[in-house]
Amino acid sequence: MIGVFDSGSGGLTILQALQKSMPDQDFLYFGDHKNAPYGHRQNDQIVELTRTGVEHLMQNGCKLVILACNTAAAIALRSLQQNWLEEAFPGNRILGVLVPMVEAITGVDWASSTPDTSISDEILLFATRKTVSSGAYREEVAKRAPNIKLIEKACPGLVDAIEGGAGKAPISGMISGYVSELGPTNASAAVLGCTHFPIVESQFRSALGPETKIVSQPDVVAASLRDYLIRHPDFASKGQGSTRYLTTGDAVHVTKISRAFCGDNGTFVSVGAV
Repeated sequence: MIGVFDSGSGGLTILQALQKSMPDQDFLYFGDHKNAPYGHRQNDQIVELTRTGVEHLMQNGCKLVILACNTAAAIALRSLQQNWLEEAFPGNRILGVLVPMVEAITGVDWASSTPDTSISDEILLFATRKTVSSGAYREEVAKRAPNIKLIEKACPGLVDAIEGGAGKAPISGMISGYVSELGPTNASAAVLGCTHFPIVESQFRSALGPETKIVSQPDVVAASLRDYLIRHPDFASKGQGSTRYLTTGDAVHVTKISRAFCGDNGTFVSVGAV
């Protein structure tokens, strides 16, 4: 069974792409809705909250966990991999969404030691304030494609609005505001660097215009994981394509919001009830 962790409902966009790409895999989704969003939290809080969620998934049979949260991947992933995982769950793995996205932006393999200086595109990155301030995307893109101009834009309040079930009109207004604050750009593409944001991709498309390509994080991550499982078949579940949904929040409310925004028909169960 493969675990999918997110601070809330945004990771459902990743989960849906994984289900579509690998319908025979069993998944366990964990949304930390009680503590969402992570974008305004201190780094040590993010590490501990992420560790707690990953621990719960692994205790419930997940040998591989995907951090389907850009903030958690940027802040907590390396710390958990280096300082906790091997002692707590030897042989298990944690992967994040940042690595495949950086590869998609740059066209350079993560493990490559040779940067590609031929790419000079202008790329927009919309993310939480914490993901932007971490510098993770900026640093990793610069290592691999130093001539790419990455224009980062924090989107404060957007995750709260999505999780809170705000209507399309107020969310469209927020997104139009973020785009307007950037001013004129020559960007060829935009990355929605928060897994909540694909839920409102149509509003980003309206604000950005048809000339700016939107890079689909769910599709990129799904393709990357499928390739990973081919290379590491021991982490592939041999199941029936089932999915269970856990939340630290109010299960009824979370189920309602997730169905409204993601079209996901899964029914959440509170972690305390498991």
